[in-house]
Amino acid sequence: MIYFIRHGESQANVDDVFSGPDSQLTDNGRQQVHNAGQEIKNNGIIIDRIISSTYDRSIETAKIIAGIIGFDVNKIQYDHRLVEYNCGVLTDKPRSSVTSQELTSAEGAEDPYLFQNRVMKSFIEIKNLPGNTLIISHAGVGSMINATKLGIEPSRFNEIPNYPNCELIILE
Repeated sequence: MIYFIRHGESQANVDDVFSGPDSQLTDNGRQQVHNAGQEIKNNGIIIDRIISSTYDRSIETAKIIAGIIGFDVNKIQYDHRLVEYNCGVLTDKPRSSVTSQELTSAEGAEDPYLFQNRVMKSFIEIKNLPGNTLIISHAGVGSMINATKLGIEPSRFNEIPNYPNCELIILE
């Protein structure tokens, strides 16, 4: 089984801006992470591996959860393919009025087909692993996985509602 958790609330989430690699967890985000770890522990979910994005907010999320559920933090795996969509010049800019077209065509923005390719390659590899895997990643990654499952054009992935921070999602 594959479980997915979007990192805890970050400062970029509070500011409602497109985030880059530097946005850190807030104190509220750390509490969300703690609650998510407790949910996993209290429900008796056995996690065989944790695979995290290489961004700090995901790494911190993974380490906190690992500590709560008794998973060896030294065994957390990191996959750069699970990092957030690169928004180019829109990084740190307000999200509210940006259309999917504007997002994916912004100067320096990642090609949405390449984004889909990297995310899905990682997801398929993880899907073929035995046991239970917990992925710690980002809103855009979750949205791209859902867009792909639903057959939605990759350039429209941003129209898929984001998973809430630290909600435990089962991916199939």
